[in-house]
Amino acid sequence: MRTFLAMGASDQSAIQGRKVFFLYPHSVLNEDLLIEILSNEFEIHCLRSHDVAVRAAETWPGSIFFINIDDTLRELQWEAWIRKLISDPATASTRVGIMTYNPDQELARKYLMDLMLPCGFIQLKLGLAEATRIILKTLEANEARGRRRYVRARCADPRRATFNVSIDGILLNGSILDISAAGMAIKFDTAIPRKPGAHLVDIQLRLKGTLCRVSGSLAGTARSSPDSHLLMFDMPLDEQTTAKIHRFIFHTLQEEMGEFVRKVDGEAH
Repeated sequence: MRTFLAMGASDQSAIQGRKVFFLYPHSVLNEDLLIEILSNEFEIHCLRSHDVAVRAAETWPGSIFFINIDDTLRELQWEAWIRKLISDPATASTRVGIMTYNPDQELARKYLMDLMLPCGFIQLKLGLAEATRIILKTLEANEARGRRRYVRARCADPRRATFNVSIDGILLNGSILDISAAGMAIKFDTAIPRKPGAHLVDIQLRLKGTLCRVSGSLAGTARSSPDSHLLMFDMPLDEQTTAKIHRFIFHTLQEEMGEFVRKVDGEAH
């Protein structure tokens, strides 16, 4: 069953930002490079099934897909698949870009001029640095961030994202509900007599076993839970801490998308 959102795709994307999918990502697009793209606050995901990709495009209208046409299908099959993707009313808002090692200028002309794909034709033989620059420029041009400034990851398993902090000489523990490079929603294991604006120092985060330290101020209650708190980090964070948070966000987003893939696969069988 196809999923449609009540809000128009352009309206939703303008507010929440666009999901960015790499379909059959080339091996050169390793984890570090993908995290570098995410560190520019673009929400990225990897998919390795063009059937699942169609469902993703239906579920998140207005998403951006960078498609590796060197993998799985033959070139004419890819052309037919992409034409259907951008013409089907359920997925027509999808924005597509091509990634390939093929230097054929006629192939580039077909996708850029005939199909008029808005996210370009990226030739990987130009080198990874240039490819990354083009990807980031393309995402900027397509306003992929929307109105949000930071990518946020939900922490579904409270045991895998926790924190502790000393308040009035008492060490308190809690779980992280969601996190971005700007702040997090948290829930203490016990109630704390702290009002919004209270400043907390030397907060230790444990993100799937990775440790880092932050400081920040409480900024009210998170929408997700009435007994939770929003904590905004003291900015700027140091580069090492920011990198650890972005790596955690990257893996969390991939796990979340993995659940979507398993759901789609389950429905197919």
